[in-house]
Amino acid sequence: MIKIQFLLKKPNNKQEGFEYITIADPKIDKTRKFDWGYRYVCEVYFSDTKKVFPHYGINPIDTLCSASEIAKIYCQNLLKNGCIISEVENQEPWRLEKLSDSFVQDRINQVKNSDIPQEYKDKILEGVDKVL
Repeated sequence: MIKIQFLLKKPNNKQEGFEYITIADPKIDKTRKFDWGYRYVCEVYFSDTKKVFPHYGINPIDTLCSASEIAKIYCQNLLKNGCIISEVENQEPWRLEKLSDSFVQDRINQVKNSDIPQEYKDKILEGVDKVL
């Protein structure tokens, strides 16, 4: 499990809040089996929304990379909306580039054009819509 902790200050709130993102270990999703085998699932939890988003991949590394990319996009979207993200210990602001709309659209198009089953595409895109 990976836990990313940070201080989050929203633009309309003077108070900073302690938030975190948790990325669970990739596991084989045995609820579905395809001709070519099982898919791996990795759950991402965002503490400020209190929701879990599943991410699927063909191997554990691909799944973990996809989940960490969603965490990065989520943080970039917070920055785009005027939030300040800082280190917990020294309160140093994070250096993340602001998210551009074209970047998100490119990622969505990658998922739509991939060869994974439509059911998984729908789950991934549903998660992206909720995060953004």
